Amino acid sequence: MSQLDSANDGNFVTARYRQARGAFYGWWILAASAVTNGIGGSVHHQGFTVMFLPVAASLGLTRAQTALVFSLARVENGIIGPITGWMIDKFGPRPLMIGGTIIVGIGYILLSRTTSYRDFVLVYIFVISIGSSTSFMQATTTALNAWFVRRRGMVMAINSASFRFGGAFMVPLLSVVVLKWGWETAALWIGVMMLVFMIPLTLFMRRSPEQYGLLPDGDKRDLREVGAREVSGTKSGEADWEVGEAIRTRAFYVLAAGTVLRMSVHGAVFVHIIPLLVWKEASPQGAANMVGLLALVSVPLIIFLGWVSDKFSRQKILAGAYVFSGAGLLLMNFVDGTVGVFLALLLFSGSEAGSALNWALVGDLFGRKKFATIRGILAPMYNAALFVTPVAAGWIFDKTGSYEIVLLTGGGLFFAAAIVFFFLQAPVRDVLDVAARAKAKASAEKQ
Repeated sequence: MSQLDSANDGNFVTARYRQARGAFYGWWILAASAVTNGIGGSVHHQGFTVMFLPVAASLGLTRAQTALVFSLARVENGIIGPITGWMIDKFGPRPLMIGGTIIVGIGYILLSRTTSYRDFVLVYIFVISIGSSTSFMQATTTALNAWFVRRRGMVMAINSASFRFGGAFMVPLLSVVVLKWGWETAALWIGVMMLVFMIPLTLFMRRSPEQYGLLPDGDKRDLREVGAREVSGTKSGEADWEVGEAIRTRAFYVLAAGTVLRMSVHGAVFVHIIPLLVWKEASPQGAANMVGLLALVSVPLIIFLGWVSDKFSRQKILAGAYVFSGAGLLLMNFVDGTVGVFLALLLFSGSEAGSALNWALVGDLFGRKKFATIRGILAPMYNAALFVTPVAAGWIFDKTGSYEIVLLTGGGLFFAAAIVFFFLQAPVRDVLDVAARAKAKASAEKQ
């Protein structure tokens, strides 16, 4: 039997009891993931746009300089993404999440003490960003991908929706703190929250159901037969791909292209979303409230599309979502007033749903065993784009005083992403090649 995770409260006997009672432990992992991303993840990832204008004013920065901080963080995440993915697959999500959350918490406390652009960049890039690379979405999606297969789209969507649901409340609240007490106080409070409230949630994480004599999705079988074997997609009807195999497939690069197109636009728009709405004549607090309302409205859409994607083609659903997102950016460029702008944002919410389905596709195409590593290898590709697009958007505004070019270009890139995902097909192994490798492995074990 494989050694259980370090905290042995989820031992085999307990797992059998929970399975018999119907309380599949995967749901506890989903709940912990949802709260972690709904509170900690939303504050970290969406909080930057709330602090964007106050930080720029406080440190005397242009919008391009302010966006550069976020972009450099994405470069750093791209560089260490394959490493953190490999570490999550090797050691499991829990130790990486514990360490990362501690680093993030300390980082925000240090950030609250910075008084120069240089110090702000150093703390955000080399402390906060490093910690966040394993604290939120990458680790939680890895855990969920291991514990669910048939319901993968739905649970990934719930995890993603929790991020938006939390943002619906945390972004306006953070904006109140920033506007009333300053971004430094907001950063201090975020750091304390990470250390006090987020770390206990990481203790719910577990590597795989097989280690506890369970099956993905809580499927019922004789637990004595299942035992506590290592993660294997063959039990669920899907094949696990080794990293070297995956990166030699056409599907990997088509998936990478679609992910890069999606994230390059989504990341740039959300870094600038409050400045963009202020450009559309909203007040800073009104813009934050609008972003929060958008997140709230997006929640049922994300969960519905996740549920539907478990029954129909995830690729086609993603393609449709990005057509609406592109249309939303184009519409936003031509409408004025709160109602018109918010209607455009509602169309853009298709991009919000895309995150969960995009990462669910990694599991669909390449299995569970090397999920974090394969996702980590994608990181340098999409983070390279995320380095360029937010800075470019800020530079364009600094030069033109307008986000028009940003919105038109973003709409076009979303349409391109829709085409890429529409034609994405699952990779197919050479059956003879698989048989030959299995035979060679069996021969080596006999020797």
